[in-house]
Parts: sequence; C-alpha cells; structure tokens
Amino acid sequence: MPARRLGYGPGMRVHALHCGGDLQDVASFDPAHPQAGEALYNPYYMYVVEHPRGTVLLDTGAHPTLRTDPRSRLGDMADVFEALLEPEHTVPGCLARVGLEPSDIDVVVQSHLHFDHAGGLEHLGHAPVYVQEAELDFAFDRTHEQAEIYLVDDFADGVDWRPVAGEHDLFGDGALVLHPTPGHTAGHQSVWVATPSRPTFLLCDAAYLIAPMRGRRLPGVLGDADAMLASWDRIEAVEAATGARLVATHELDWETAVPRPPDAWA
Repeated sequence: MPARRLGYGPGMRVHALHCGGDLQDVASFDPAHPQAGEALYNPYYMYVVEHPRGTVLLDTGAHPTLRTDPRSRLGDMADVFEALLEPEHTVPGCLARVGLEPSDIDVVVQSHLHFDHAGGLEHLGHAPVYVQEAELDFAFDRTHEQAEIYLVDDFADGVDWRPVAGEHDLFGDGALVLHPTPGHTAGHQSVWVATPSRPTFLLCDAAYLIAPMRGRRLPGVLGDADAMLASWDRIEAVEAATGARLVATHELDWETAVPRPPDAWA
C-alpha cells in the first residue's frame, strides 16, 4: 500500500502509552523462546496518534477493576490471572502524560476488543469508535473459545461504533490507514501511520512479537492460524512497500525499545 503524500507533516506523531500489564508464560507468545515456561512481564499499550485533522487513540487498555476486583470482571479466570495495574494506567492517567484529557480525543480505533485493549471505552463516549465489523460480531458471540477474554461489560453500552469492512483510510488522505489483520481474533486490525521520518505500522496483536512473526512461529492465543499467516504476509508486504517500522504491542523489551512520553515516533 504505497501511501499518498497528503497528510504528511511534522504534526504526525505516535505516542506509546504504557498502561500496565500482566505475567504470562512467554511460551504463549513464542513457543521457541529460550525462556519458555517462565512467566515474564507482558506490557499493555495504548497509542495516541496526532493527525492534522484530529487526535486518535488506538486501544484503551484494561479496565481498572482488574486491579481492584478482578473476579467481578474475569470470574474464575481471576484465579489464574495476575494483572499488574496501577491507578495511573487508566485512559485519563495515560493521556495526562502527553498533556491530554479524554475529551481531547477525536477518534478511537480499536485493534480488537480483548480485555487488555478495550477496557477504557467508558471514558470516550463522545468519540466515534472504529472497529472491524467482523470483530464486533466475534466479540458479542459467546459461543467460541475466546469468549472469556472478551469482557462485554467493557463495551456493551454507550459506544458510538463505526464498523468498517476491510482497509479503511481514516481521514481520506493516506496518512492513517486501518488494515484488517485477522488471525489473533476474527476481526483484528492494525494501523499504518505516515509519521514523517519513517512510516509506523502499529500491529497491536497481529503479532505479539516481531521475531516469531519473522520465523512464522504461531502464538498460543489464536483464532485462525491460516488467517494469521496471511496477515503476516500482508504486514510484510506493506513494510516492503512503504519502509514502515513494525511495532508490536507486547514486545518484551518494551523498557528500551519503546519511546516514553514526551518522546514519540515521528
């Protein structure tokens, strides 16, 4: 997808906002990892994207009750899940790091609706929320094996959904493009941003880690293996065509590899 040049400029920036995490066996991300079998810190992120026509928030982290009362949200899964969240990991707390409030967000994009990505939508009822149609259908379907990691209370009410089907140019200028990247879930999407020095491709959970994607090693939380492999091919085709840097949300080297506010990818 070679991007058109409209919309480029010094205003295009991406801020990565760390919003807590959990402990997980690294084998669920990469079965061939040398520390497979060991529980490592799994970071959560949301992203602020500055565009000349509006401020976009990609994903909204986990709901704060996962820290204070996880059983109320997770049920029995709370017995085997340890969320590592602090009060500042809410949407308002994260946005404050870059001088913003929830009311400053013009558009929300949800990569998908798992609990660690869609828990803060209650703060953003004023903003349209762009999500793939297939993801909405999958999230509200309680019959599949991923149902327990979709916490419907996080997004059942008060959301101004703007469903899209397939690739979507958010502002119509080629500078911020939503790409369907199913596999992790039925309707996962990733976001390509025309940051001036080098385009940035925010993969979210299309690939937990870049290295296993390169080696075509599938992760543990997987909706459709064939779809994920096809999405990885698509991601690398976009990378080759545009020179984009690839950013995965749950990279284990997040403390050194991800810029901290006020720094940004630009």
